[in-house]
Order: sequence, then structure tokens, then C-alpha cells
Amino acid sequence: MRTRRTAPPPGTAAAALASLALLTLTACGTGRTDGAGAAGAVAPSASPATPLTGTVWTVASLRSGPDAPHRPLPTGAEGEARLTFGEDGSVHGTLGCNSVRGTARISGSTVTFGPLESTKMMCPDPRMELERAVSAILDGRTTYRTGPRTLTLTAADGRAFTATAGKAATTAP
Repeated sequence: MRTRRTAPPPGTAAAALASLALLTLTACGTGRTDGAGAAGAVAPSASPATPLTGTVWTVASLRSGPDAPHRPLPTGAEGEARLTFGEDGSVHGTLGCNSVRGTARISGSTVTFGPLESTKMMCPDPRMELERAVSAILDGRTTYRTGPRTLTLTAADGRAFTATAGKAATTAP
């Protein structure tokens, strides 16, 4: 009976190349180029989540309900709504038109907003539309999720906004 060899003879260049290829495929999972490894698992992001407190968050999109997609901000209101959460339980920023400040109690993945005080200016409609949407989300208990440079804040009724991280806050205005 003859044994058929399927691997290159040990100690040859072909054996070394085959070993290198096997190690490379093992280290890289399935060899897929879409970021998914074995069984379609996606490797965790190398960037850590941005901290909720001490970051200036600029609202980037809105969602009108739990099944609605996030949509861009009204034209002319981009960059107008910003919030900063303090380590001391404070929150301050702008809602789109008016300045706001108040309390924000953070516990686990929830933020519970206390009464918020704001200025009472009237602004052009795109900014007022943004302000009404953001104000409705900041009413009471919300859930939040942070990622690398992103924040999603969701009200109990499913309305939400996403925000992007700007500079670290230095002091309250």
C-alpha cells in the first residue's frame, strides 16, 4: 500500500510557504474583506467610545419615532444645536435657537433631565423646528449610547437625535 503525500515535504520552500499561508488565513479569520471574521462576526472598533460628560455634542440628525429612520437636520439649522453634559450633573448648550441649561442625572445608560431653563428668542423656522424637536427629546428620562465620536439620545416615545463630538468642553458658558 502506498501513502500519498498531500503536503510539500518538510524543510522545503513550498512547505514554508504553505505554513505561512495557513498562519495568515488563521489569523485573519475567513479572509473576507468586509470587516467580518469567522461566522460573520465584526471585529470591535479600535476607537473607544467618547465620554458623555465633558464633550461638546453637536446634533447631526433627528428621528421622529421608534420605526422612523434618522433624517438630516432642517436646511439652515446644521450645527446650531449643541449640548455639553457636566460631571456635576449639569447640562448646557443651545437647542437650535435658544441657550439652555439645567440638570441631567446620568445613571447607567439613562439620562434624566430635570427642568431646563432657556432664553426665549424667536428664530427663523429651520432653527425653531430643530429646537422643538430637540426640546421634546430632552423632556424627562432618555436612554443614551455613545460610540467613537457619536452620541444617540432616545426619548421614551422613540424620538431621538444623533450628535457628533466636538472639542472637550472647558467651562460652562
